[in-house]
Amino acid sequence: MPICRRSVTILTTTGTTMNQYSDEIKGDSYYGYTDGLHTVQVIYDQYVGRIRLQATLDLEPTSDSWFDIIPDITTGKEWNPLGYLQWNLNEPALISEAYTFRGNYTYMRVYMDREHIGDGTTYSSEYGQLRQIILSS
Repeated sequence: MPICRRSVTILTTTGTTMNQYSDEIKGDSYYGYTDGLHTVQVIYDQYVGRIRLQATLDLEPTSDSWFDIIPDITTGKEWNPLGYLQWNLNEPALISEAYTFRGNYTYMRVYMDREHIGDGTTYSSEYGQLRQIILSS
């Protein structure tokens, strides 16, 4: 039976940031574990935008090493087949949700993507923010 070996905050309050990558966190494969079970908790605060979970198999990732992953289990909204969750102005994310996925990834990260909102760079208070993202593996 897999057990949680660690939980780590990978992103703190985003405030007025429009687009941001979380910290790159070492995954199960980096440590030689083989169960590949990971859960991400995202705490939303009136959030409008997209969330992408990304991973790599590289030990020394570059910007080209990352790919989107779609969770196996979620506590809320379904993921878009293109690899993201999207929250809109008429339906912002208000709560905390968890997303569980399997994969023997060396590193993982989250991308907060608002490039499709407004001009993609100018923040408005109606876009809300992410309060925190925690990874457990």
